Amino acid sequence: MISYIGFSQLSANEMVALWNKGFEGYFFNATMELDRFLARTVSEGLSLEHSLAIAVNGEPVGFIMNGFRMLDGKKTVWNGGTGIAKDFRGKGYGKLLLERTIEMYREQGAERALLEAIVQNEPAIKLYQGAGYKITGQLIGAMNESALDASLLLPSFPHRFTIRHVKPMELRKLPYYDCLSAWQTQWQSHKDDECCMISDGAEQVGFALYKRIYSEDGKLNSIALYQCEAAPGRADKSKILKALLREVYGPLEAACKRVTLNLRSTNDELHELLDRLGFKPYVEQVHMELKL
Repeated sequence: MISYIGFSQLSANEMVALWNKGFEGYFFNATMELDRFLARTVSEGLSLEHSLAIAVNGEPVGFIMNGFRMLDGKKTVWNGGTGIAKDFRGKGYGKLLLERTIEMYREQGAERALLEAIVQNEPAIKLYQGAGYKITGQLIGAMNESALDASLLLPSFPHRFTIRHVKPMELRKLPYYDCLSAWQTQWQSHKDDECCMISDGAEQVGFALYKRIYSEDGKLNSIALYQCEAAPGRADKSKILKALLREVYGPLEAACKRVTLNLRSTNDELHELLDRLGFKPYVEQVHMELKL
């Protein structure tokens, strides 16, 4: 017998155990300890009440986690993780769960649904397409664990440029900020992280949203870049991006893990610069949307 259970009906340990079973044998290690699972649920605005598990004879065997936000004036829902336990894959449970989840989206008044899927995960992409999702773009994650060549970046800001650090929520005021970027790169997922803006006189010409992670002894372990954009139409776009990367990834001589997460593939100048700096892609995803 098949039934559906809200995550709020499960204990915290049951939720994380189901998550880990659902991602067993995945393309990369997506398993989590309880603390990280709960922290992610909060930071990414996931709703336990509206995240669903599918159960077979009372045993939870799969799930879809969901989060809701108002984006561009529309109630938008994000699939923050879909997983089916290994022994129950390929038996139609994922399709049933997705259908019930989309029903719930409509019941909650959502107008659009978003998700990301690993490009190699063709069965999942076909499942989403069968439910009406359309691919709207591609996303790239890249990594570099060595020092960066400072000569490839601006040695200092051009005289007319100024840089300042702001709260991530300030990004919503920029006319070229994309409120429909990948969910995990939106400012709402990084309210307490770092953000810098570059100005040319009174005009805001670029921004970067990122996070620095330190060890308990204060050592810089990693820097994650979520968004890095120059204003459209700028002839000096390359200089703006160089200045932003120098600010984000400094000190450049430090050998730490530097990563990007779900940057849009169409940001050609940025990806060319990252490639010259020695960043190597480690994950590619498709961005998908369902109009409800």
